[in-house]
Amino acid sequence: IEINLICNSDFETIGYPNEFSQVLMNLFSNAKDALKELKNQKDKYIEIVIDIKSDKKNGIVKVIDNGGGISQEVLDRMFEPYFTTKHQSSGTGIGLYMSKEIIEKQMNGSIWAENISCKFNNKIYKNCACINILMPIKER
Repeated sequence: IEINLICNSDFETIGYPNEFSQVLMNLFSNAKDALKELKNQKDKYIEIVIDIKSDKKNGIVKVIDNGGGISQEVLDRMFEPYFTTKHQSSGTGIGLYMSKEIIEKQMNGSIWAENISCKFNNKIYKNCACINILMPIKER
């Protein structure tokens, strides 16, 4: 799996660094799991995009993978507690729920998922999962 970091802007936010790193690790782990399931796809990518929104009050972190996207049923429920698409022995369904709790209740941000088209190494992939984390920026 190739991982790319695109940092268009840097920003500082107020929150809990350890908890935020756990959110990112959970997103990376989920992306890795989705990519591992693709047996017929040779090129596997995870991209992290960091930017400041045009309002200059919020920063956004996007974690994008070319693992085939997220079904509508899963999109509707993925942040619910105990919802998992993994086998019972390997998934508890608590990771994305806790990620949402950390981002929204402890860091005053928001987190959501969508399917997008994304370009990796000059090739367009139509079904890419994109998890967006929007957080208020700390004034400098």
